[in-house]
Amino acid sequence: MKNLQETMKQLQRTSESLSKLSMNQENPWQALSQMNQLLDTNFWENLVNLTGQSTAQATTQVSEAVPTISKTRKKQKEKQREKEQPPVIMYQSDHDAFPVTDIYQTEQLLIVCCELPGFARDSLEVTLTEQRTLEIKGTIKRHPQAQFCIQQERVHGTFNRQIELPVSVSAKGMKAHYQDGLLELYLPRDGSPHDRKATFRANL
Repeated sequence: MKNLQETMKQLQRTSESLSKLSMNQENPWQALSQMNQLLDTNFWENLVNLTGQSTAQATTQVSEAVPTISKTRKKQKEKQREKEQPPVIMYQSDHDAFPVTDIYQTEQLLIVCCELPGFARDSLEVTLTEQRTLEIKGTIKRHPQAQFCIQQERVHGTFNRQIELPVSVSAKGMKAHYQDGLLELYLPRDGSPHDRKATFRANL
């Protein structure tokens, strides 16, 4: 800091000397000679040192401030993301089961969404046991050109999936909807006891 102050003083004195120079239009070389003496090697070295120290200080301040700002913004974004996205409760832990299924719960309904590309609509059979166990049966149609298949990753044939529901539901009022390869079952929530077992068929 002491060196910085001394450099500033030297530059200030040089600036004051330059301002006192009188320019004679008939003989400008005298003023130019005096300027050359004032703006000597020491002047330029002091200027370079001053600029370097200022740049270093500014860089240090910015470097110290950037991580703090970045961390603050990151925390704010994480908090905002947590508010926008409610936590997902995984009711089904068997990821190898077929069909893969999501469950949505509202105040009145439980919605079971199954991924079933190529599903035969007339094969759906849904059974509800003890209001908490849902069994879904059906058939995935075989491709018309299956005899010419040279690589197979998709599945076809009959399937049977049992799902334990998080709340009690009723078979009465149960609805099914199939579109874009997704089968959705709408089951009314109901805590009162009903038949132990009910089977539901739907024309999709």
